[in-house]
Amino acid sequence: MQMRQVRAFLELSETLSFSEASSRVGLSQPAFSLSIQKLEEALGTRLFDRTSRTVSLTREGEAFLPLARRLAATWDETVEEMADLVAVRRGRVALAALPSLAARILPDAVARFAASHPDVSIRIADVLHGTVVDLVLAGRVDYGFSVEPESQDELSFTPLVSDRFVAVLRDDDSLAGRARLTWNDLLSEPLISMTGITSVRRRLDAALAGRKAPRLVGEVNQLATVSGLVLAGLGVSALPALCLPVVMRPGLTWRPLDEPVAERTLGLVHRRKQSFSLAARAFLSELRSLPDSPMLSGLGDEIRFEPFPGSA
Repeated sequence: MQMRQVRAFLELSETLSFSEASSRVGLSQPAFSLSIQKLEEALGTRLFDRTSRTVSLTREGEAFLPLARRLAATWDETVEEMADLVAVRRGRVALAALPSLAARILPDAVARFAASHPDVSIRIADVLHGTVVDLVLAGRVDYGFSVEPESQDELSFTPLVSDRFVAVLRDDDSLAGRARLTWNDLLSEPLISMTGITSVRRRLDAALAGRKAPRLVGEVNQLATVSGLVLAGLGVSALPALCLPVVMRPGLTWRPLDEPVAERTLGLVHRRKQSFSLAARAFLSELRSLPDSPMLSGLGDEIRFEPFPGSA
């Protein structure tokens, strides 16, 4: 049974005229008659009684009529839904991102995408790096935004942006009077750090390798807690520059960190040989405007965008 045969049946059941029904569907009368015949053969029963002057539905034809209408309606809805998907008028984008990105960096892109694609749903999981990787591997998100995974056997990583570690301190701290700080300057004060399960802490430990061990006075999971503890005067902190839009508040300031410059690279994490949905691909195009985000305009040389890939 083919959909064009069902439509021919519906036209004939309405007009009860082979000539009129064939004209409506744009077929010659012989071709139209053959279409009805093929449908009856597929169903194994006659649907119409025919005489030289009249056409009428058989009982089986009457029984098939509501089913045929339902088939046609479902088909039309299916075609419409696919057209909407292709035109990115509906669909879903699911992504996972480090909290620092999800909180202040991605919202501008999400807002622009939502305005241009109002019926496409967007789901964001703001999670730590390990969970970003797990969600991508499990296929629960289209892609993730994080640091480069340690193992890339099943994953691909596309660099998008690099940022440097900076010092975060109270604006009345004695170190705040300097334009730039060294790691030795920072380590002269108590240090508040993210916990060891975070990608930020692992990069920090790598930067401090071989140096004097810091005097840790706080290890936390949330950037907002770092902000609160530094503001309370418990110590100073070192964080990647892209964390600043989440951390900074009145009473705090930041300074570049040198000797050495510690940098991390963030990018797109996805499964190898994965084809993105049209909606997921459309959202990626919004990331091209991230370098122009006013949220990042004050970070200067502490942030550097990689050339955006031509295709994901």
